[in-house]
Amino acid sequence: MQSTLVRVGRLGRNCDYEGTHFDHESYEQPSPPSTIHPALFSLEDRITRGGQVPSNRTPIEVYTDGSKINNQPGSAFCVVANEAITKTWKAKLSPANTVFQAEMLALKAVIEWANTANEDINIWSDSESRLQALKSFNAKSKITQEAQMTLLENARIRLG
Repeated sequence: MQSTLVRVGRLGRNCDYEGTHFDHESYEQPSPPSTIHPALFSLEDRITRGGQVPSNRTPIEVYTDGSKINNQPGSAFCVVANEAITKTWKAKLSPANTVFQAEMLALKAVIEWANTANEDINIWSDSESRLQALKSFNAKSKITQEAQMTLLENARIRLG
């Protein structure tokens, strides 16, 4: 099994093992290092952790979640404006996807949505590890890097 994982994950080759087909395109590949100059990577002050509430409450608050129940991962976000739900989004993922990917996909989707709005927006996530990944200059996940790039385009988006 170990050699199958190496062939598929590291070498990018399709492989069969005990009647199961492993397609290398079904697995997330590590992205090259970030092309952003470290001096321009300024997300530290816009992403809070540990249950800290950003000092500025905004008229638009967004809540995200990603989970895996009965081997079925999914992602979702819900936009609340003026105490009413104004938008919802959800996606069902492949059973091969991880909870990390589900959580990060929800964050990436809401960051892309928030980037089109011309307002201050707070995005709330219950995933400390995903928030930490977004703050990391050395993120290896393509989904994380894409979310970081969008965040850097819009200083009106805050996460906590």
